Amino acid sequence: MAETKVNKYIWMAAVLVAITLAVTISSVVAYDKAYAGEYKGNQAYSEANSCGNEDMPMNVQCSNTNSGVQGRDNTAALATAQGRPLISEAPDKIFDGFLTIKEAFIKTFGKLNPPLGNEKGGLDAFLKTHGLIPQNGEGGAFGYGILTTNFETGDGSLTVATTHAGVLDSAEQRNIKDPIWHNHMIKLVEDEVNCKKFDPPFAVGQITWKQPGDVLIKGKTAELIKIPNVFSSPSSFDPNGPKETYEPGNEVQDVVSFKLAPVPSDGGSAPDGTLVAVCVTDITSAENLVRK
Repeated sequence: MAETKVNKYIWMAAVLVAITLAVTISSVVAYDKAYAGEYKGNQAYSEANSCGNEDMPMNVQCSNTNSGVQGRDNTAALATAQGRPLISEAPDKIFDGFLTIKEAFIKTFGKLNPPLGNEKGGLDAFLKTHGLIPQNGEGGAFGYGILTTNFETGDGSLTVATTHAGVLDSAEQRNIKDPIWHNHMIKLVEDEVNCKKFDPPFAVGQITWKQPGDVLIKGKTAELIKIPNVFSSPSSFDPNGPKETYEPGNEVQDVVSFKLAPVPSDGGSAPDGTLVAVCVTDITSAENLVRK
């Protein structure tokens, strides 16, 4: 039978007591008295076996704290197990907790889409993550996305907020090294050549140079506000080119986090930092989605 967590921690506590014995003079005295059955007090103070079962401390299964309750397999030891974060709290403790969206609140305004062509609506999104959201590029290239009905049944558009350095794809960035948060509307494509190591092999197929709405980062919260149903902008691939129209709408199906994996041209040797693809990976849905 597998060792229980309680017995595991009791065993660990006993080992710690044994280590203390090895480096204190009192352990020599305790050795004799343990076999003599003379200890009747609390084990945490005596640094020896106070359970009265004639075992040395490394084989003791009774309370190792101030309870003073004696006896093998004593249930009072349940209170002495070392604490650790609950599983529900664990994501708040990990360094990349910002990649897990705890709650997403969606508030729509105007009319809902579909049908396409509805320019009198939009949405605000308030995302709460398990960890502080980096604003200085230290979290790498990642972002949050809002998938609407039109992503599947409409024109394939979705709204994202991203941060990254090393790629200049937004009018909001000051230079190629600027990791400032910014919004895009994008369309994804499957790229079996450049993104084949990811499942699914999604890459950015179309992307806006101009920013739809605004994005605000505050601690563990990301706010994507005033996101329109319809938006037109030149492409980030050609900022001086013609405008392209995106119609994500505001009937939200899912809110996700994701990572970006840029694929540089010429194996990364191109001096201008040009790319052949930007793969979208590690797409993870919000734990809780609330629509208002």
